[in-house]
Amino acid sequence: MAKSERFAVIGHPVSHSLSPQLHQFFMNESGVKGKCFRATGLHLPNILKMLHELDISHFNVTHPYKESIREHLDSLSSEALQIGAVNTVMDGPQKGLVGGNTDHAGVRLSLSSRFPNLKNIRVLVVGAGGAARAAVFTLCEAGADVQLTNRNQERGRLLAEDFSLQFLPLSNISSALSSIDIVIWTIPGYPPGIRIPLSSNQVVLDANYKSVPEKNYFGDAQRLDGLNWLIHQGYQSYRTFFGQSLNIEGLSLNRVRAFLQGNRNFEALQRIVLIGFMGTGKTSIGKRLAVRMGWDFLDTDAMCEEAAGKTIPAIFHNDGEERFRTLEQEQVKKSLQSKDTIIALGGGALMTPGIPQMLNGNTFTIWLYQPKDIIEKRCSESTQRPLFDPGTFKNLMNDRVPSYLFSSDLIMNSTGGSETEICTFLASEFSFLS
Repeated sequence: MAKSERFAVIGHPVSHSLSPQLHQFFMNESGVKGKCFRATGLHLPNILKMLHELDISHFNVTHPYKESIREHLDSLSSEALQIGAVNTVMDGPQKGLVGGNTDHAGVRLSLSSRFPNLKNIRVLVVGAGGAARAAVFTLCEAGADVQLTNRNQERGRLLAEDFSLQFLPLSNISSALSSIDIVIWTIPGYPPGIRIPLSSNQVVLDANYKSVPEKNYFGDAQRLDGLNWLIHQGYQSYRTFFGQSLNIEGLSLNRVRAFLQGNRNFEALQRIVLIGFMGTGKTSIGKRLAVRMGWDFLDTDAMCEEAAGKTIPAIFHNDGEERFRTLEQEQVKKSLQSKDTIIALGGGALMTPGIPQMLNGNTFTIWLYQPKDIIEKRCSESTQRPLFDPGTFKNLMNDRVPSYLFSSDLIMNSTGGSETEICTFLASEFSFLS
């Protein structure tokens, strides 16, 4: 393909999703040029509108949108309709937004080496969200003997009723565990008040790939971690998007796993950089987020003014834009020497040669996205934006969007919320750092 493909994974939190790296691996293997972006926002309709505006027509869906996204789609595949959850969306020119589900294939393929035939295999599914629904669907299709449990009994019973399953309250599952062959664990993390004491001849398929349970959390059972599930469903999504005929076994599952394991060290994150056009709240939100996380805050525009001893308009007027961009590059480089720091970049910083390369691999970069009309209105009405020129705004935005896009580790549509709400939302994206 000649053009650079754009696709995304949407969810919250989604900052530690490995889907972008997984799709990058598949693109590398199949010779496709492009990038997969993480995307989120305060409101799902705004996320979908943002993806459309950025010409991102294919995307994966993760928690908490797998079920709620259905009402925003034009049609569903037969599997997504039966499962009641979506994890893959394509924007077709004639059909509109079409939702599919590849999670069920991830379950089946993850178990296939141990259980080539699931008929009459006894399975306990723990959870009642989109992943649980996909697991129940594929197990029932294969003829397994399925029971369901969940912390929220009302939600669990509804899922059990949808598939005519027996529901077991989580507090009552101990007596049933000895007769189970497989436990499918789909709830996030490992609540401390729960223990699943299994024996060595039993298997746990754990949807989690971001964390590892305490020793003996699942007793002596063999645990199949969520990377296999992620890889298999991701491969099916990739084929849905691009029609590639990659063979996952031919690629070697272990090689894909090794690639992902080498790209999952989110705990080493030391700098978060906020990018975007003027007026999107990089400084005010960055300050709040730094306080919330207990990190330092740096604003490269303020650093430039301090270094020059004059305001940015004065630098432009007296010394010219070229001098400012040189100064900006120096201050960005200086800011990246800090650790545990939120850094707000000037709106045009990414247009300076060398700065995008400085960020790559050294930061987690968040594009605070706002629609053009909102930015233009906000900047036009502000007395604090002397460099804003309504006449050149649209061309300037068009020039900058590709740099914002391809430097982003996360794109957040921040419309529809206060600064406090945006800060709280972003802080929860990085709860794994605490």
